[in-house]
Amino acid sequence: MLKIIFLILLAFAAPAFAKDDAEIKLTPESIERGRTLYTQYCVACHGLKYYRGEDAKTGLPPAMDPQMAEAAFGVAPPDLSLMASARGRGIEGATYIYRLLTSYYTVNGQIRNKAFAEETKTDGAIAMPPPIPMDDPALKEKARDISAFLLKVSDPSADERRGLGPWVMVYMILLTGVLYLLNRYTWREVKKKLKG
Repeated sequence: MLKIIFLILLAFAAPAFAKDDAEIKLTPESIERGRTLYTQYCVACHGLKYYRGEDAKTGLPPAMDPQMAEAAFGVAPPDLSLMASARGRGIEGATYIYRLLTSYYTVNGQIRNKAFAEETKTDGAIAMPPPIPMDDPALKEKARDISAFLLKVSDPSADERRGLGPWVMVYMILLTGVLYLLNRYTWREVKKKLKG
């Protein structure tokens, strides 16, 4: 009974989410802003082991030593290279990151996170403090850009695959047509031999 009351209070205390609140745009400008914001707010604790960019040919290590981070936060901060892919397919993973960054709130002087609470079915106590100040007027825009950047990092070849997709479909249609005609020709000759 107490758990149900606590969850009801949590729902009223935490900020609500609109389904289309995220509107993450994967434009080159947004991704570049996200890279800059990531180095400003996130790289202190989180690395990008698989990120390959002009400024990081072998990944982007965290500024803080993982053992020091674990001692400070109680858990080692994860590498975020594949976080967007791990949290869902396509834009879904980026939306989760956006929600995580924008859903911090305070209860009795303690910081909680609604997205984390929904995922873990807990009270929302999270080891990561808000990377972007909760009162930052540009919080949502910054979170969108960081989410777009992390989505691009987790799936860098997505644009290439999407561009290649129509050509693959054309090739498959042509190949199917050629194989169909070859099949008809082959069986026509076999049927002639059987009849005659």
